[in-house]
Amino acid sequence: MRKGHILVVDDENNIGTTLEGILTDEGYEVSKAENGLQALDMIKRVPPDVVLLDIWMPGMDGIEVLKSIKEHESDTEVVIMSGHGSIDTAVRAIKLGAFDFIEKPLSLDSLLSTINHALERQRTAKESQELKRELLQRYELIGENPKIQEARKLISAAAISNAGVLIEGEHGTGKELVARTIHINSIRRNRPFVKVNCAALPDDIIGNEMFGCDSNNGGGISKRGKFELAEDGTLFLDGIEKLDINVQETILKVLQTGKFMRINGKRLLPVNFRIIAASEKDIQKLIEENKFSSELYSFISTFVIYLPPLRDRKDDIPSLVNYFSRELTQDYGRGVKEIDDNAMAALVTFDWPGNVKEIKNIIERLAISVPTGRISADDIPVSIRGITPKTSQYQYNGYSLKDARQKWEKEYLIHCLTMTGWDLKKTAKEMGITCKTLEKHIKSFGLKKPKKETSTAARIQRTLKTSVVLCGQGLHSGLKTGLILVPQNPNAGIVFANVSTGETMTAVLDNVESTDYATSLKCGKSHVKTIEHIMAVLNIYGINNLLIKITDEVPIMDGSSLDFCELIEDGGILEQDEFIEEIVIDKVIVHGKESPKEKYIKIEPCDKFSVKYIMDYPPPIGKQEMDYVFKGAEDFKKNIAPARTFGFLKDVEYLEKKGLISGGKLHNVILLDNEKVINTELRFKNEFARHKVLDIIGDFYLLGRPLRGKITAHLTGHSENIALLNKIRSIY
Repeated sequence: MRKGHILVVDDENNIGTTLEGILTDEGYEVSKAENGLQALDMIKRVPPDVVLLDIWMPGMDGIEVLKSIKEHESDTEVVIMSGHGSIDTAVRAIKLGAFDFIEKPLSLDSLLSTINHALERQRTAKESQELKRELLQRYELIGENPKIQEARKLISAAAISNAGVLIEGEHGTGKELVARTIHINSIRRNRPFVKVNCAALPDDIIGNEMFGCDSNNGGGISKRGKFELAEDGTLFLDGIEKLDINVQETILKVLQTGKFMRINGKRLLPVNFRIIAASEKDIQKLIEENKFSSELYSFISTFVIYLPPLRDRKDDIPSLVNYFSRELTQDYGRGVKEIDDNAMAALVTFDWPGNVKEIKNIIERLAISVPTGRISADDIPVSIRGITPKTSQYQYNGYSLKDARQKWEKEYLIHCLTMTGWDLKKTAKEMGITCKTLEKHIKSFGLKKPKKETSTAARIQRTLKTSVVLCGQGLHSGLKTGLILVPQNPNAGIVFANVSTGETMTAVLDNVESTDYATSLKCGKSHVKTIEHIMAVLNIYGINNLLIKITDEVPIMDGSSLDFCELIEDGGILEQDEFIEEIVIDKVIVHGKESPKEKYIKIEPCDKFSVKYIMDYPPPIGKQEMDYVFKGAEDFKKNIAPARTFGFLKDVEYLEKKGLISGGKLHNVILLDNEKVINTELRFKNEFARHKVLDIIGDFYLLGRPLRGKITAHLTGHSENIALLNKIRSIY
C-alpha cells in the first residue's frame, strides 16, 4: 500500500541522504532536491504529498519556496525544518501555509509523527473536497422513506429558487444539513451561509446580533450584525419559533423593505440575502395560538420541507447505520466494521429521540471504542439495547390511556427542567407554555427542585471557526513568543501544546505549578507561563475547546487582553453540538478571613457571574475597587480587557534573581515607584483593580467549566485564587 510521496529539500547532502534512507525504509516514496529552484521544478512535474523543506538555503530560501508551493500546489503539505528555530519564523511559516515547523537535530519519532499527521490532513482535505463536489450533485438525506423522497424533491426545487424556505422537524432530524444543501446548490453557493441559533440568543441582545450597532458618539466600536454578514448569501434562522413575537415583526419589516438600520445608526442600509428558517414545532399551530406572525410565515414558507423523526422511518435505520459506519471508520483511519443482526435489531427497535444526530453519535462511539471488526449486540449501550420489543411492551402494562399520558407528561417535564437546570423561564420557553402554566404542572406532579440540580446548568460548547496566529513578547522571559489557536472537537477542553516538541497539557487546576506573579502550568515536561490573560478571554467568550500552540510563555502583548479578544473575533466562534455543565454556586465559600485588613476571597450565590475586587495600598495605588458583572463579550472588551498588568520597581531585582524577567523587557508593564506611575498614562483611574478582576476571571476558568456566582476579593492574588478554586472543586 502506497504510504505517500515525500520530497526532501536540503542543501546539506548528508541530511538529505539520511532522510531518504530512513523514509524509504518506512515505506515512503522519497525524492531529493538540493535547492529551492530544483525543488519547484520537481514539484511542477510530479507534485509530492509532503515536502520536508529546510528554511536556510543559499539562493531561494525556504520561505520563498513555501510561498511558491502554496501558490501553485496548495494540496501539498509543507513541513519546515530549521537548525536555528524561532517563534517568529515558525509563526510566519504557519501563516504562509506550512503544516508544521520542526527543529534540527530531528527526532525520528517526532518527524515520522509529523509526516503521518500531514498525510492524514491531506487525505481529510481531499475527502472533504470530494464530499463537497458530491454534495453539489446529490443530497445527504439517507433513506428511501416516502417522506424523505418528498423532502429530496422539495430540496431540489428550493435550490434553484430564491424564495423563502421553512424546514420543520424534531431536534436532530437534519434541518441544518438541508439548509446547507439548499445553499450549496444555489446561485449563492459562493457567498456566506450565516446561521443564527435563535434559542441561544436572549431577547435583550438579539437586536444587537441581528442588526449590529454603531458607536454612540463615533468614538467606539461598530459591529456588523447577521443581516450584513449574510449579504448576497443565505441567512439561516435555526429555531425561529423561539423568537419573541416583537422580534418576528422586526425581521418581517426588514424582509418587506429590504432595508434596516443598525442600533444607534443614522442611515438605512440595504440588504440582500435568502432566508431559510427551521423549526421544531408546527408553525401553523403557533399562528393559531397567536405565538407566530402569519405575515412572517408567508415570507418564509414558499417551500415547506418536513423531516420526519427516525421512529417514523425505522426502515431507513439500517441504511443510516451502514452509511455512518463507513464514513466514521474511514475518518478514524479504521476498517469498516460489520454490524451483526442482533446489534442491528437493537438499533432498529430503539426510538431515537435525538433522531439522526443521536444515531450518528452512537455509531461514532462504536467506531472508536470497539476494537474488533465486528459490532455485536453486547457493544450497543445498555440504554439502547435495553429498550427492545421484549421489554418495551411492558413499559405501560396495566396503565389506562389517561395514566399513561400522565406518566409520559411527568417524564417529559422532568427532562425539560433537568436540561435547563430548573430555570423556569427557559423551561417554559422551551416547552412553549407560560411560566404560570409550568408552575401549575410542577405542583400537580408534586415535583421539587433536586438539590443536586441547583449546582449545574447546561451551556452549548464553543470553539473557533478557523485557526489564528498572534505574535508578541513574554512578560517574564522578555523573549519573542507567539501562539497559534486551533479549533478542537467537543469535550476536548483547553489544551496547551509546545510548538517544538508537540507535548500537550490541559488547562486544569491539577496542572498549576506556580502562582508567583502569574499563573503557570506544568505537566511532565510540558510547561507554560502567564496563562491568566488568554484564559480570561476564553472564559468570557465561552470557548470550551481549543488547542493553544506556544513555546513556554503566553505573549503579554501590551499587558492587557485586548489583542486576545481581537484574535478570538478574527477566528470566529463556532457553536458545537454538545453541552457543558455550568457550575452554579449555591452556598458561600471563603478562603481567608473576612476583614478590612486581611486578604480574603469568597464566592456566593448569584444569578449572574460577577467579580468585585477591593485593594487598599499606599500611594501611588491607594484605595481602588472594581465591581464587574458579566454583560457579554463587548462589555468585557471595553471595561476589563484593556486593563494592564503592573509592578513596582523595587520588585525588579527580586524578579531578575528568580529568572522571571531575564529578558529585561518591561515596556508592557505599568511600572510604579513609591510616588507615581513612571512609564505610561493610566487607561482607567482604577486600572489596577480592573486588572485584578481580569486575573480572577482567567484563573477561575481552570475549573474547566463556566461558573455562575459572585466573587469578592480583597488584597488577594493568584495563590488565593487557586486556593478558593480547590475548595469549589471539592464541593462541585
